[in-house]
Amino acid sequence: MFLTSIFNVKNGEEKGIIIAFRNRPKTPVREIKRFCNRLFGYKDHSQKGKYLYERKGLLDEIPHILINPIRSVVIVKKENAEKILDFLKEFDAEVYTKEITLEKEDLKKFEENKP
Repeated sequence: MFLTSIFNVKNGEEKGIIIAFRNRPKTPVREIKRFCNRLFGYKDHSQKGKYLYERKGLLDEIPHILINPIRSVVIVKKENAEKILDFLKEFDAEVYTKEITLEKEDLKKFEENKP
């Protein structure tokens, strides 16, 4: 299931991967929170809200398109898919992937979401 090929461009078409995932049933809430914090990032408050720190997640480092309102579907360029898949494997998430051809509109969204 993990991708070995890197960044495929044919006839000007750039490839991407759509990744749908979910945590296994009966995953403890604490583990799900840890998963979400590491994937999406979170805001950390200290000294009773006096200071606010924004902790970055994995998706903050990778250009992506998050399919809203479904937080468990993400589109990434083929070259970045392995990072996401390794992360999901670490948390034993159920994963479905499909290779897609990115359109110009998708590439613009990637530029907007660049870290």
